Amino acid sequence: MKKTLYCTLVLLTCIFLSACKNDTTNIGYDLLGNLVDTEFTDTITLQAYSILEDTINTTGTSAHILGHLSDPTFGNSSAGIYTELALGGGSVSFGSSPAIDSVVLTLQLSSYYGDTTSAVGIRVHQLTESMDQSTTYYQTSKLGYDPTPLNYQLTGYTIQPNTAIVIDTSIYAAHLRIRLSQQFGQYLLNHESDLNNRLSDFLKGLYIEAVSHTGPYGYMLITNMTSSLTGLTLYYHNSDAQGMRYTLSCTDKCARFTHIDHDYNASQDQNFISEVLHHQTDIGNDVLFVQGGGGVKTRISFPYLEHAFEQFDNRVVIHRAELVISNADRTEKILTPSTALTIQGIGKSDSSIRFLPDDDYYTNSSYYGGVYDVNNNEYRFRITKYVQELVLGEGDWCPDINLIVRGSAVRPSRLVFHGTDPDSPLRMRLEIAYSTY
Repeated sequence: MKKTLYCTLVLLTCIFLSACKNDTTNIGYDLLGNLVDTEFTDTITLQAYSILEDTINTTGTSAHILGHLSDPTFGNSSAGIYTELALGGGSVSFGSSPAIDSVVLTLQLSSYYGDTTSAVGIRVHQLTESMDQSTTYYQTSKLGYDPTPLNYQLTGYTIQPNTAIVIDTSIYAAHLRIRLSQQFGQYLLNHESDLNNRLSDFLKGLYIEAVSHTGPYGYMLITNMTSSLTGLTLYYHNSDAQGMRYTLSCTDKCARFTHIDHDYNASQDQNFISEVLHHQTDIGNDVLFVQGGGGVKTRISFPYLEHAFEQFDNRVVIHRAELVISNADRTEKILTPSTALTIQGIGKSDSSIRFLPDDDYYTNSSYYGGVYDVNNNEYRFRITKYVQELVLGEGDWCPDINLIVRGSAVRPSRLVFHGTDPDSPLRMRLEIAYSTY
């Protein structure tokens, strides 16, 4: 009997332990509202102010920005692309007496930001300075180029980002087509051996820049540079055949980066000018700003969080901690709020930029959050583990974080949001559900 009872207890224990196994990153996912004696606070003091972003790496990203944008709040921004080109396969042969018909630079469109009814002036230049595939380029980096544009004609380009393009009888995804000069096309045809033997020296690359726009806003394109639809295509004939073509493409092995300029002196928003340009940090009590493209970030501080639970000798369990950010520019239809934001943690010992322990790099996007909620006009970040470690003095965290546009190097969007004023119902706040023991 004792043996049977002992075996039964062992079996039940094994079943219980097996049932208790779980992914530790899921702890606290949905405990709010399901706990006995859970306390709640949203009055933790926050301090915040917006500042210019540091340099960001724009080398070889998944997409690149091109365009010219005017924003009443953030001023004027322009973005251009430096890129190498590669042979489309093996060596090229244009045949006997090749003659150019036309040459077209195409850029596939992944997305856009701004006003698609605007026309943006885009100019294409030949680089005079070689690119280096081992170099890290930033949004402030520049290379030498011939100032004379290669364009067939200087004009503005409108876009239809959701409309396929029909060429002859073929249908292609939306892309931008920029016709270049006949002289440039013939120049390439005449140097077949240079293309084959020393392409990167002969044709160092292109700089594609945006210089102006029509209408009040303009636009920024998000281009897929390594798409099969992106490249420099020569349409030509030779003594033996008509209707020939050859494409120099931009492969994932080609060096490329985005150069971005921001002219914040063109801002018409006095709060922005005072806070971001003149460093009047008290403006952050009322309004705050973030902008992609290496533009603007917001520094958020929790100055008293490390001592908030000292009355309980820090015997506290944080079940859920959410940072809530509310859009303050809800009537804007063109310069819409960023679809997603993210948070950078800061190391206490070395001030290094780090992923928070709650970041979707370690957890998942449904847990971490940061996506714009169009129904509530807000963003929510779950930062439970970060807050718990900060309260207990664990980890190596500053009580400061940076709020930025997610994927800032490839997303030019922006956000104006409510500040930290404790009397405002739409204030930026930290909501904490906790229990003590």
